[in-house]
Amino acid sequence: MIYFKKYWKIFVGIILTTLLIYLVIWVTTKKPEMSELDKYKLDELNQGIELIIENQKKLDVKIEEYKQKLNKIDSTIAKVKNEKIIITNIYKNKREEISKMNTSEIDKLFHKRYEY
Repeated sequence: MIYFKKYWKIFVGIILTTLLIYLVIWVTTKKPEMSELDKYKLDELNQGIELIIENQKKLDVKIEEYKQKLNKIDSTIAKVKNEKIIITNIYKNKREEISKMNTSEIDKLFHKRYEY
């Protein structure tokens, strides 16, 4: 502590001189720059990325078109299933009616239906 009180001006001078030298070196040294080859490679990568993004957008549009087509197909399938159920019920009712008919009523039904 005694040395510090006695030689404090020298310590401060050394610190300031060191900072000044560091500042001069930092200002005068050339900062690393990107080479032309690196710039070219980065531009090529950016173009590739843009092409991929563009293709992805096209694929997204096609996917949406296919989804719409699938929705139409699904609705058609649902409609056909409903019609099948209705037709099955109609024929089930007809079978029940025919099972309750006697021979002459069945003969009239076939005669009317097939015109024989």
